[in-house]
Amino acid sequence: MASMDDIEKADIMREEARYKEALAVIEPALKKYAKDAEAILRLHLSAGHVRRMLGDFALAAKDYSKAAALAKKAADESARADALTGLALSLRGQGRWEKALALLEEARAVYAKNKDREATAFVLWSIAGALRIKGDIPRAITAFQKAKDLFAALRDRHAEGFCLNGLGGASRIKGDYAASLKFYTGANRLFKKLGDPFGLAYSYCGIGNALRMQGDMQGALGNFKDALKIYNRIGDIVSSSYTLWSVSKTYMMTGKLAFSLKNLEKAEALFAKTKDPRGKIYCMISRAELQWLGGRQKQAQKIASQAAAHAKKHGFQVEECHASTVLALMMEDAAPKKSCYKALGLSLNPVTLPFNIP
Repeated sequence: MASMDDIEKADIMREEARYKEALAVIEPALKKYAKDAEAILRLHLSAGHVRRMLGDFALAAKDYSKAAALAKKAADESARADALTGLALSLRGQGRWEKALALLEEARAVYAKNKDREATAFVLWSIAGALRIKGDIPRAITAFQKAKDLFAALRDRHAEGFCLNGLGGASRIKGDYAASLKFYTGANRLFKKLGDPFGLAYSYCGIGNALRMQGDMQGALGNFKDALKIYNRIGDIVSSSYTLWSVSKTYMMTGKLAFSLKNLEKAEALFAKTKDPRGKIYCMISRAELQWLGGRQKQAQKIASQAAAHAKKHGFQVEECHASTVLALMMEDAAPKKSCYKALGLSLNPVTLPFNIP
């Protein structure tokens, strides 16, 4: 077995959100230990984790697939489940929630059989996130809460913080902005204590969005700025893209359309890099609204209609509802505005454009 120094060093760097430094250790190690199957398995798993955090979901999926194949060959059931979980998260990042859920259930069965409580809690958190992308918000909230309870019992404060962030996001989508702010503020306090930059940035972005939904636009922008500062430092373009979309939406709601467009263009460029179809749909909806606010009604309706079609194709129920609602508001058709949200268990009732999308 190769020296574990490189693998351990890379894992420590990853935990400290030093992603690019971790890759600089992993890549030469993959060549160095080419004939050591166990080391290569561990390195591909580690590379997958790092690339996923950097938003390179396609390369991360390749690393996880290689790790899963090596684990199968070595009859290492637990390592294969870890690789499948990572692969699922990479697919989830690309909007492929259906395949992600299937892989996560496969991994969960292995962890349950092995009585691995920590891995079971992590896979449950991962399932919650996939359900959120699917648009099944009530089930996502239940899964995040279960995962949080399991991590609390295990005294894993980091993981508990990520569950709080997940609960904050799902509560916001549901329309419960007070609960969202409470969850994100709790996560923020926790990650400050733990010194976790990624978790802290995530909570700043969440607080910003909760404040935006409550009408505190200045407070929102301040928190987005704090989030972007950290994301830029650690090289997280996935989270940066969603934060920039939120900044754009905040400016749109305050009538600063030039600032809104500038930040939307930045978000679009990053979503194109990560090939995130869900992020692209949010940008299309914002594009449609900006066209509408600029008096270009036909173009606006066309883009909103395309956004709804894209969301439907990917099975993103919440985003499809947002796009069709924006289109309905443009066409002054009240009928679809409440029904699709009610069917998804969400308390949203937009009445005018621009729509402050949660």
